Amino acid sequence: MGGKSLIPLGKAEYDRFFGNIVQYTEMMCAGESPRWTHIPPGERTLLSGAFVDWHTAYLRTLVPHIKADTEAMKAAFNRSKNVLSRFIHVWFRGFPDIVTADHLANVDIAPIDHTRTPGGKPSTRPVFHIRVKDTRLLAIDFKDEAGAGKARPKGMNGALISLAIRDEPPVSPEELTDRRMLATHRPFPITFREEDRGKTVYIAMQWQSSGGVLGDFTEIQSTIVP
Repeated sequence: MGGKSLIPLGKAEYDRFFGNIVQYTEMMCAGESPRWTHIPPGERTLLSGAFVDWHTAYLRTLVPHIKADTEAMKAAFNRSKNVLSRFIHVWFRGFPDIVTADHLANVDIAPIDHTRTPGGKPSTRPVFHIRVKDTRLLAIDFKDEAGAGKARPKGMNGALISLAIRDEPPVSPEELTDRRMLATHRPFPITFREEDRGKTVYIAMQWQSSGGVLGDFTEIQSTIVP
């Protein structure tokens, strides 16, 4: 199924697809030095719980069963699909510097197509606020500086977040090269490593158009990693 961008609707294919994502995510986040550290444990627990909910209901329909089992399976499918869709959107597609095209291919998710003709440069900038959510977890709330509370202007892929942990303040946003991630919803979560706690993180944002063109940076903001 390699290269498909949509979640499969066939029940057997969906079960395999979902289970593969759960297993791959746990593999990448496991161990004392995990390859992925951006996904909070609570989000992984939510994902695996949704899979168990779905898989248990699905298995009941593979043996002689009653109509209520079929209805329960359909309800579990809808519940779990919402969780899975959000997980892919936020934690896979939202972190292109971490979850690469090769990673996506390993779980049969197509990378975002950036081959469209780029539009013009975004004419506005995001306005954002940094909020402490939990230990090692910040949330970025943002909107357009010219908008009426909307998360992003029409024609934007989202807001590109650039950040870096530094001892000294950076001179310009171009120096924020530790991590870059595309925020497509708000508030947008950012998870840090245990060794980052107590250090200063500097953050700036810029709109990215649907054609991949970047707008001007915001001013740099900073906070202490909780």
